[in-house]
Amino acid sequence: MKEQLDKELVEQVLDGHAEAFNLLVWRWQRSLYNFLFRLTGDRERARDISQDTFLRAYTRLKDLRERDKFASWLFRIAVNQVRSEYRSRQAADAGFGGELAPLDESQGPLDFETRELQLTVRALLGQLTPDQREVVVLKVYEGFRFDEIAVIVDCPVSTVKSRLYAAFDQLKTGLEAPAPRLRSAK
Repeated sequence: MKEQLDKELVEQVLDGHAEAFNLLVWRWQRSLYNFLFRLTGDRERARDISQDTFLRAYTRLKDLRERDKFASWLFRIAVNQVRSEYRSRQAADAGFGGELAPLDESQGPLDFETRELQLTVRALLGQLTPDQREVVVLKVYEGFRFDEIAVIVDCPVSTVKSRLYAAFDQLKTGLEAPAPRLRSAK
């Protein structure tokens, strides 16, 4: 069976076939959850925001003008949900700067150098501004194009690029810094 395009599924939902939305959820739930988990560092919050995002998308699907852009529209809703929650919590570590997502060991156990590099990158991601972290996660982890990211985070493509390149510079500087040496016990 040929996989249906998001646009076709959106049109089916709008024509009264609510079950087509289940296919959209199935298609995007893992990617959206992973994105939110990387932003929040909290499984429960990522799960809750994912559910809220899909609910909001379902209730506002008729407002989607460019039906072939469902994914970027969905991620835009998610970003707005995270930002709204972040503002409502009024705490410095409540949104993006909290605990980072655990390491991905889905490919099996990690060797020491790989684990050390992942821990370093995680720590450096935590030092980025929320705006920088959003664009890094959307570009590097989720694979969105610059124009799609601009729609998701609601800013010009040039701003997306400047945030991304500034974040990459900061990450590069952090990765190039010499690792602290352990002192031997005397």
